[in-house]
Amino acid sequence: MKPLRLFILTTTTAASLLTVVSGCRRQPTQVWDDTKSCGRHMTRGVRTLGGKQGDSRQVYSKDEFVGWDEEPIAMNNYQESQFTAIPEDRNSDEIAMAEYVAPQPRETPGDPGSSIPGIDAFRDPATIAGLSGVFQNVHFDYNSNLIKGQENLDIIHNVANYLRANPNVYIFVEGHTDERGAEAYNLALGSRRSNAVRNLLIQEGVNADNIFTISYGKERPLVFDSNEVSWGQNRRAEFKIYQR
Repeated sequence: MKPLRLFILTTTTAASLLTVVSGCRRQPTQVWDDTKSCGRHMTRGVRTLGGKQGDSRQVYSKDEFVGWDEEPIAMNNYQESQFTAIPEDRNSDEIAMAEYVAPQPRETPGDPGSSIPGIDAFRDPATIAGLSGVFQNVHFDYNSNLIKGQENLDIIHNVANYLRANPNVYIFVEGHTDERGAEAYNLALGSRRSNAVRNLLIQEGVNADNIFTISYGKERPLVFDSNEVSWGQNRRAEFKIYQR
């Protein structure tokens, strides 16, 4: 009886082990699915390391903003979002933005060894006699960095004329947004706005070394009311100047 009992026990144990192994074995289709998933994650990781974190798309309303948990930072000469202005329609006073990398300044204000001081030394033109009428704010539509309207074009044209006539004057173009949307998104949008103005000034013949950009996003509103009129005033590019 003992040999038979031992044989039965051994057979049962082997069968159990075979069942466990069979249960753990991956089917060919399952292995292929896991391989594809692994490949997708590896590709996503490589793209993230390369700076691409997903497909871009147009945002049409405040409900579509993505909420990021990043600390607000100022973006000086943010190169990823630089554009230049081109006519959209010969009969329209609106201009569209085409991808374009404008020349970057040779010096960074405030850096060690730079002959140009930091942004704190740049002044509000409204405090300088005769300049408040030249350096006026450029305004933008909701969630847009398109420079639209003859009034905005005239402002940029007047600023360009002044800078060409005064080559020792340097400016910061500040990009601002309204209060809606996440901080990081608005910082990027403010950067696109300031660079749009900068590139158009360069197209008007202003020395690229004399124009710097910075984005404050929604951190510095002109008007604190929450309505369309106030938001429209806050969606702007402002100028600060320094004369060496």
